[in-house]
This record gives sequence, C-alpha cells and structure tokens, in this order.
Amino acid sequence: MEEWNKDFNNISIQYDGGVVRIKADDALIKFLELPSHGSYLLSQHILKTYEKIFKKTIKISIHSLAIEIIAHVFVDTILENISEFSDSISHEKLKPVIDTLEHLREHTRIIDCGESSLDNNRFIWDSLVPFHTIIYGIAEMASTKDENQIEV
Repeated sequence: MEEWNKDFNNISIQYDGGVVRIKADDALIKFLELPSHGSYLLSQHILKTYEKIFKKTIKISIHSLAIEIIAHVFVDTILENISEFSDSISHEKLKPVIDTLEHLREHTRIIDCGESSLDNNRFIWDSLVPFHTIIYGIAEMASTKDENQIEV
C-alpha cells in the first residue's frame, strides 16, 4: 500500500490496486469550499495519478468518483452544523441522531473509492452519474453558503 500522497492541495490521497483512499480532513473540506468544481478537479487529478503509478486506468468514472467525494464530505458538514439544533431540540432527543451520524462519520474519515469488483457501494455512485450536473450544483451552493449568509 502506498504512503499518503499530498501533492494536490495538501489533500491526503493513497493509491492501491483498484482502490483510492482520500482523507476527509480539513485540507479536503477547504479545497471543496473553494468556488470551483473541486470534487471534479480532485477526481481528475486522482485518475491521472493512478494511471501514472499503475500504468493502467482505474475502473471508476470521473463523475462517480467526484460524487462519492461530495457525498462523504456532506456527512461531515451535517455533523459540524448539528449544534445549531441543540438549542431548539433537547439533548435526549438529539443524542440518537448524533450517535448515528458519529458512527457514520467514523466510516467516512477515510473515503474508500474502489472499482466495483472491490467496492460493493460503487453501484450507488455510478447510479448517480446521470445527475452529476445537479449534484455539482448542490455542492457548489453548499460551498458558498457561508459566504452568502455573510452578505445578508
């Protein structure tokens, strides 16, 4: 297994046969918050680097990979903003939601992106590819949310 590579905007990426791993950390989140199609640009970089390392393409489409990255990062965004609900909802009622999201977050700190033969969730991301334009638009809106709120 390769070491963590941070050549692209200090985002931690690890390349293995048929699998790419990305740390869902501050570097990734900050990059995706930039006003661009960050997940697409990151996916483009990952696919090119994988091909350089292994001398073959990984069997993951650029849009499938980009959508998977977006989906994992949104889980973290929900967790980071859940404190807003704690004022209006009792801790007792909120605790099961937080516990579930924390459990999910534990499984999303490292985003495992594998070929369908190695990743039984690949079909989920592949099935969303026809909607990539909409998903990118939603991600773009989410990345500029704080900026828009400040202007109000």
